[in-house]
Amino acid sequence: MIAPIRETQRVRRTPTLRRAHRLLVSTLLPKSSHAADKAPPIPRWQAWLFTLWVAAVSATYLAHMLRLF
Repeated sequence: MIAPIRETQRVRRTPTLRRAHRLLVSTLLPKSSHAADKAPPIPRWQAWLFTLWVAAVSATYLAHMLRLF
């Protein structure tokens, strides 16, 4: 049996606790940067080569599982 979810009361945080929480998060997590959005596009031939490689590996695996090899 799955236990019912009990709604809990929201804990009110004091301003000091909120400040400490923000400090902890900013210390542990890196700041988000949008540098990844400016990455150069992958050349079309590399994308097709990767697609063909994945298809070949998948076909080889399937043939092996069907005991064709």
